[in-house]
Amino acid sequence: MRKQLGYSEFSFGYAFTENLVRSSANGSATAPRFPNLQEEAQLGFDVEVDVGGAPLFLQYKLPEPMVRSTAGEIRNHELDLQGLKVPFLRMAVTRRNASQQHELLVGMAQDDPGSVFYAMPRLESRQAFNSAYAAVAVHRHSVMFSPAEIGLLPDDEQHTVAYDLGSRRAWFCSEPRPVEAREIGSILAERGRSAMEAEGGLVAVARAVSDRIQEARAGELEEVARVARERARGRRETAADTRWSEEVEEAVEELVVARELARVGLGVEFLMAQRRL
Repeated sequence: MRKQLGYSEFSFGYAFTENLVRSSANGSATAPRFPNLQEEAQLGFDVEVDVGGAPLFLQYKLPEPMVRSTAGEIRNHELDLQGLKVPFLRMAVTRRNASQQHELLVGMAQDDPGSVFYAMPRLESRQAFNSAYAAVAVHRHSVMFSPAEIGLLPDDEQHTVAYDLGSRRAWFCSEPRPVEAREIGSILAERGRSAMEAEGGLVAVARAVSDRIQEARAGELEEVARVARERARGRRETAADTRWSEEVEEAVEELVVARELARVGLGVEFLMAQRRL
């Protein structure tokens, strides 16, 4: 029986985002993703809209812990000679013949370097996960990989990324080659600098994101965009909170549409990196 981490991909994705949001009060340069319709009643909306922003797309993945030296990365590829030691973690990239998701993410990452990443935990047990969550640190105990660096898959076979628990060593397999393991802090710093240079404000950025996703999916998401926009406008009409200006409400609407297109069209979470005032 294979060893399991003891927590789910959904739990990791939620904890990563929630810890990132909570840490923002102490200096994070990020705004959270918008919750989906089912989550809105519990989580509400939380978005910074006072300055321009740089989009960030995260595909949360849950790795498999490898605890034996008979793992293929060591037995077949001798990656232990390059520093990969058990225990380590293995992420499966979605097979090419199962979904076009990885191909779409590669394309987006190539168009806007530094904007698209796989996000995975470096927490090898439920106890470690719970401890990191309590410390508001799940996002800091995670690792990020660029789909563009992984590149297009060469065939329909299963390919993986293997990485250890503590260093920046990582390898794309089955023909091993090193890939860079990034941390969320450095990525947000880079995206925050991009945000300071962005032109047109948050509305323009969100619209550009929506256009990019719809172009990637060849117009398949027009109905998704329409429903998301109607939902956002309906909320504007019924919301009791009138503290936000019309300009801010327009930004929220555009971000809701961009978020929904990213979630449905690409299966990724859409965040916005912003500079602090």
